Amino acid sequence: MRTFLTSLAIVLVLISAASGYVWWNYDAVVTMILKPQTATAGDITEESFGLVTPDGKRFALGDLQGALSNFEPSADGAPRPLVLFVHGFGPDPDGEFGLYTMGELAKGAGADVLMFNWPSWISMTEFPVLNARAASERLIALLHDMADLSGPGQALADRPVMIVGHSMAGELFRHVGEASPDLPRGLVARILFAVPETALPDHRLWMEKLSFADEIFVFVNADDPALQVTTRMYNTARLGRTLTNLDGSPEPLAQNADYILLDPESWRHYFFVSGQRSEAIDQIFADILRNGTPALNHDYLRPEPADNVFLVVGPGAEGF
Repeated sequence: MRTFLTSLAIVLVLISAASGYVWWNYDAVVTMILKPQTATAGDITEESFGLVTPDGKRFALGDLQGALSNFEPSADGAPRPLVLFVHGFGPDPDGEFGLYTMGELAKGAGADVLMFNWPSWISMTEFPVLNARAASERLIALLHDMADLSGPGQALADRPVMIVGHSMAGELFRHVGEASPDLPRGLVARILFAVPETALPDHRLWMEKLSFADEIFVFVNADDPALQVTTRMYNTARLGRTLTNLDGSPEPLAQNADYILLDPESWRHYFFVSGQRSEAIDQIFADILRNGTPALNHDYLRPEPADNVFLVVGPGAEGF
């Protein structure tokens, strides 16, 4: 019996040690498994892309008019803002949690929300970077459709349009910027990049080409667990995690963007979703989504020495 108990204790200690190793070294463990995609998945079709509304209805990517008609008119008849949500890496982005996220964005912005749904999952071992490139081409086409519907009497006339791009959506917009699409200025009021998963070096070169957006805001989280993985995977600093390169050199910033540095303790990847954020970050994200640049005067934001960099302070922030 004593031998059995001793053996059991050893097994439990080993399991505990292994669990502890994975917990503290999860980025190294995940990087051993997850690698960038090297061949376009054969099962991608046009049906792999779509538009999704918060009630779970799915529309073909080319049926923007139909998706917009799914929203009820506002009570006072005034045009309601539209948020285009571009999700990141992961399975079932249009599942329960994705719909919940859209609902949170709708509340935060007082807007209708439409998801650009793209094939963001292949397997536990493949990071869908080539799918992201393919998705960027469809996203450009969607933005052209939005421009066509922005004229007088059209479905998007007088409706402010905002974009929230989460995580790997940063890769989509990198390709959009590099393509320099001929889109009208002012098509989009603002883009909010929530911890964008894309390389930090030279990001300003493509970001400054997103001239169809009046304002751009980049939310940066040094403790983001997902971007810790991709930092190790690519051995390159990630835009959503830091403004400093791995060699310690500061990265030149895009002049058409403002950068919001989240509190160091805000480690959650979905920091803008209820239950996964601090009071300060909650208010700041919603305020910027609604109001843009004027929200940078928020009491919970402190300007940094760089003109377009701000640090989150306030309830829930470190040292508050």
